[in-house]
Amino acid sequence: MNTIKTKIKDVYVPFLIVSIGTILFYNIFRWTLDIKLGILPLKENLLNFWIPFALPCIPILIWLRRRIRILNVRGKTDNGYFAYQFAMAVAIAVPLIISQHYIEKNSFDLNEIPSISKVKELKNEKYFKINSFDIDHNSSLPYVTARTSGRNNDNLNFYLYLACPFKETSSIWYGVEYKKNLSNRINEQRKKSEYRTFLNTSEQEFKTYNFHDVEYFERLGYSDDRDGFIEAIQKRNANLNEKEQIILVPKKDVFEERLGNSFSWIFGSFGIGALALLVMVVIPKIDEKELNDFKKNKPLKEDHLKDLISLLNPIGENKATAILLLLNIIVFLIMTFNGLNIVSPTPRELLEIGGNRRFEVMNGEYWRLFSSLFIHGGLLHLFMNLIGLGLGSSLLEKALGSLKLIIIYIGCGTLASLASIYWHENTVSVGASGAIFGLYGLILAFTVFKIYPDYMRGMTWMLLGLYAGVSLLFGFLGGIDNAAHFGGLISGFVIGGILILIDKDELKKNLSY
Repeated sequence: MNTIKTKIKDVYVPFLIVSIGTILFYNIFRWTLDIKLGILPLKENLLNFWIPFALPCIPILIWLRRRIRILNVRGKTDNGYFAYQFAMAVAIAVPLIISQHYIEKNSFDLNEIPSISKVKELKNEKYFKINSFDIDHNSSLPYVTARTSGRNNDNLNFYLYLACPFKETSSIWYGVEYKKNLSNRINEQRKKSEYRTFLNTSEQEFKTYNFHDVEYFERLGYSDDRDGFIEAIQKRNANLNEKEQIILVPKKDVFEERLGNSFSWIFGSFGIGALALLVMVVIPKIDEKELNDFKKNKPLKEDHLKDLISLLNPIGENKATAILLLLNIIVFLIMTFNGLNIVSPTPRELLEIGGNRRFEVMNGEYWRLFSSLFIHGGLLHLFMNLIGLGLGSSLLEKALGSLKLIIIYIGCGTLASLASIYWHENTVSVGASGAIFGLYGLILAFTVFKIYPDYMRGMTWMLLGLYAGVSLLFGFLGGIDNAAHFGGLISGFVIGGILILIDKDELKKNLSY
């Protein structure tokens, strides 16, 4: 009985406190700074999903990670402890995400107005029922774009945004959107055919579109959809003030039913998660040694979080690895705060921020060969490259030294960018993978010519197969720039061979652990 009391007191109750505190904190933060004051420069998909999805990891790592070790998880492996941390994160994230849907929609009332011009007077409102309005159908402005999604960019999504001006007013637009999803694995000819079919079908549907089949309108906030309509408007009005444009999208559901069961699901999902964690906490026995260490505030003997933090320390043992990892992360955060889609930015967005393409480089924008190395096409793209970069550079930094590693990384990446524009005529290429493959080219050279000690070569062969080999295989399936991969790999192997010819003994000495 005392063991159950200990587990409840030292693990479960702190979990409840952290869970409730995190949910309340973020909702108050979001409501105050975004909904009430409107000063958060973040898109709705970040505020509604990605931040609530990631935020629970922070308090769990700070306050609960050590307490979980009290539980004698079967097998005594880090996987067991990670499973508890993951379960806690999900138990917090699900109600937190649902609550965003609720507070965003419940914070605004429906404003019934006689005409469209009154919308400008209600600057802080979101929902409108307009008694009388007319649309200038013939002045509609289109914008078409595409995004990839899914693991390994498996899906291709077409979007058509049509901004239709309301009559007798300016800077207020009726937004109509069409979209189509298909596999990104089909050949280019099929993609072009599907694209043309999508445009023709959408055009025919728009000709008979009923603009008055609407219960109420929703003003679009800062989002990818709003950006799409703004792109349509700017095609014909390049100098317009983007912030003054109001995009209204039609809603056909009953306003009073817009919330659905979200309020009850906030508490229901939290209750389900809390009950599941209670079972997970009660079942295992207590690890007496860990409990005593916890009571005495002793740090964990094996702490992978501290190892990760040390890996990101730019003045630590692996300076170059940390600097390269941090540069990629910081650039991605800047991209995110500038409004690029966190999952799948469009090729146009990537090109505008510094992506690599033959036309721009051949017309004097040579800096793109370098800038594209630190730009990524989504969170998954960044995550996979960070893993590859961390593993590869940590195997080379001791042999090469920090400065030489960074120079080789940039050099191989630039050569990979050149290979990409040589092979692809109109492809926007971004990402660190070309430079990373350059590092793996060095690892390959050091493995083939036996620079690494005997006990390390099995590991380097496995790493080359799992990361480089698998990445190249997926590249042949489409959606990945294998030209940059091969360019980086070959250049890295050649540079590695030259280094071996020049200073083989010094490299071996540096790698002798």
